[in-house]
Amino acid sequence: MTKHLPILTTAIAVLTAIIGTTITVDNRYAKSEEVKVQFCQARKQQLRDRIFEIDLKTNKSDSDRALRNYLNQQLQEQC
Repeated sequence: MTKHLPILTTAIAVLTAIIGTTITVDNRYAKSEEVKVQFCQARKQQLRDRIFEIDLKTNKSDSDRALRNYLNQQLQEQC
C-alpha cells in the first residue's frame, strides 16, 4: 500500500490540475461572451443615437440621408 501512495497522490494532483484548468478556461470564455454581448448592445445604442440625431435635423442634406442609410444598415447587421 505504501508503494502505491505516491502514485495515487500524483494521479490526484494531475487530475486536480486538469479539472482546475478546465474550469478556469470555461469561466474566461463565458466572460468573453458576456463582454461581446455588452459591446454589441452598446454599439447598437450608439447607432440608434446617431440616427436619432440625424432625424432631428429639419433640413437634411444628401450626405445626412446617406449617413442615415449607412448607419441603419450597420444597425441591422449582427455584431
